[in-house]
Formats: sequence, C-alpha cells, structure tokens
Amino acid sequence: MNKSFLLVLISIFLISCAPFESDKGKIIINNKSPYLITDVNIEYEAAGKIDSIGNIASNSSYKYTIQYTDAEDSININYIDRHKKKHSANVVPYAAKYDKQKY
Repeated sequence: MNKSFLLVLISIFLISCAPFESDKGKIIINNKSPYLITDVNIEYEAAGKIDSIGNIASNSSYKYTIQYTDAEDSININYIDRHKKKHSANVVPYAAKYDKQKY
C-alpha cells in the first residue's frame, strides 16, 4: 500500500476524532451538592432579560446556551438552596458575539 495514502488516511481519522469546540458559548451549571436547587435562572444584566431554568437535581449538571446580543452583557446565575436561601453569582463578566467562551 502506498505510504502517502496511508498517511492521508490516518490523518483524516485523527482529525475526525479530535474534539470540536462546540461548548463555546455555553454555561455549565453543576449542582455538586446532595440536594435539589430550585428556581434557577440566568439573568442578563444590561438587557434585563431573565431565562428560567427551573430546578437542578442533586449531583447533576445543566448546559445553558448563551443568547448573545449585539452589545456586551454580564450574566448572573440565581438559585435557591434547600434552606430557602437565595444565591446570586456573576458567572460571565461580559458576553459578546466576538468572544464566545465556555464558563
């Protein structure tokens, strides 16, 4: 068999097995506690938009796709723990179409 053909075939196989950056533009929310978290939502500060996620079961995760706008925006995650205490954290200092990342 021709060595160059074999090299091309191996190269195509390796490229097809390489991970793609499909998780860019996503927020991964991990609930590593043994308890349910409730009223989870994603808040876009500048746009004033809130996307409700609902509840996230114990020891599970949720992938949220960022909804980019033409302007930069900060993104917060809000949730309530098992003690009915509300938590809020800034998870994306700025989100813009030109700078897609995984958080």
